[in-house]
Amino acid sequence: MNLKVVAKVFGSLIPAMIGTYLLVKDYIAAANHPEWSVSPMVMWVKFGVGLIVSIILLFVVFRQKN
Repeated sequence: MNLKVVAKVFGSLIPAMIGTYLLVKDYIAAANHPEWSVSPMVMWVKFGVGLIVSIILLFVVFRQKN
């Protein structure tokens, strides 16, 4: 694996990392202040959107010719 492939993979996974961060942040907020928290459905939707965007980016990036 060369550096270009590694950079493509990590660049494509950034939305999933952001979604994971938002999910953890919301769960911590829900544990500390349940009256201010969003519903669990919203938490998982944020994570799911990040995951789907990452999968699409991986597919698009690796389908391109150099």
